[in-house]
Amino acid sequence: MNREEAEALSAWLERSSAGIVSAYDITRISMDGLPLQGFHQWANGKPLVNAYHVKRLEGGALYLLFIDWHRNDSYYAVLYAGDKSTTHAEIRQLVYDDGGRPSHLKWTYNPLKRDGGNAIRKAFYKQKWGGTEVTFPVLGVLKEEETDLFLASLFEAVERRLQADRSPELFDEM
Repeated sequence: MNREEAEALSAWLERSSAGIVSAYDITRISMDGLPLQGFHQWANGKPLVNAYHVKRLEGGALYLLFIDWHRNDSYYAVLYAGDKSTTHAEIRQLVYDDGGRPSHLKWTYNPLKRDGGNAIRKAFYKQKWGGTEVTFPVLGVLKEEETDLFLASLFEAVERRLQADRSPELFDEM
């Protein structure tokens, strides 16, 4: 997505979810779009729209960064683990509906681990959830105050990814 699209998504998140929103506590961790420092080696110093810590009140947390991930003016919504140890998803494609309104972000599960188990992971993901493409609804199909549905879809995608990432171990245990 381009910077303006990332800014629009970030502004939507800010407008409709300041503080605790239903099941989530959202805190902006960036300062007026300045690049992050001391966050993670893959994110530090890169152009940034905004970054958020998102805590799910029933448990779990993640970081959501709207960032120029490859420093090529293409912005991503990057999901980091709650402990900042790694990324869970790097989402770059914003899809529009026939009316020209933003509809959803699109991400594809594509494991790149170096242990020989990626084919098992991908097959597990496809079998369990019907394919590897994941969509996240955004403002356009969602109402202004429905950021909780967007956030729920992010957490669901992370949970699915983690489950699929562990699938080679599950087959070894059988």
